[in-house]
Amino acid sequence: MIAASAIDVCTEYNLPLAVEDFVPVILAGAAFVILAGAVRARIPRAYGIALAGGLLVTLGGLAKATWKTLVASGCWDYPILENLLFPCIAGGFAAVAWAAMSMVKGREVSPWPYVLFPAAAGIGAAWMSISSGSYENWPLLIAAAVGASVLGITLAVAAFKAGKTSVGVLLVIYTVGTNCLPPLAAQPDQSLELQWGEQLTNSAVQLCFLLSALWLREHFTRLGPASTRTAAADDTTGVTA
Repeated sequence: MIAASAIDVCTEYNLPLAVEDFVPVILAGAAFVILAGAVRARIPRAYGIALAGGLLVTLGGLAKATWKTLVASGCWDYPILENLLFPCIAGGFAAVAWAAMSMVKGREVSPWPYVLFPAAAGIGAAWMSISSGSYENWPLLIAAAVGASVLGITLAVAAFKAGKTSVGVLLVIYTVGTNCLPPLAAQPDQSLELQWGEQLTNSAVQLCFLLSALWLREHFTRLGPASTRTAAADDTTGVTA
């Protein structure tokens, strides 16, 4: 889902390659919906945040894939579609990461780090863009990478602790792929074969996420609802988190 491309798709992408970019977005979107179901089974009050965050990430991916397809098919360039990606994934991954952490811990953790970090990245990106006179998105990309990493690592640890090594490995692949593919995709002057390899790899990474989400929903549904006390309440009452 995370992508930062400086490639001119008018010349570098053909239409089938641009259309294939919808595949990992759809796979990830399905995974987010299923993961939100796992959150609802464990921490019902966090379900709305998990679902909204996942849909926000999916929206950013769909906007970017649509932009690529339009440019590749007729060089119809609508930058707003491309630029929607980074704000969407920065905020969306933070929201899902908070919900996943709450689900794994069995309580609502403090939301402030998950709110303040992407908000600061957004302010930083806006300030840099105004100062330079061009769109600067790397603070949002960093925020998205951190959010996706927290999400993947949190879920992987939960799978390993539950003795489900295969799911843990899938989530490690997802975490590594989510962070390694964007810098590769951003390199200019790539061959068509290399671009196909990168996009098919991204689809495989998102498939790993989808398969993991299926097990997570089953696992946390079996565990059932947990207490919804917050971390702040724990600190106030002296209860050990």
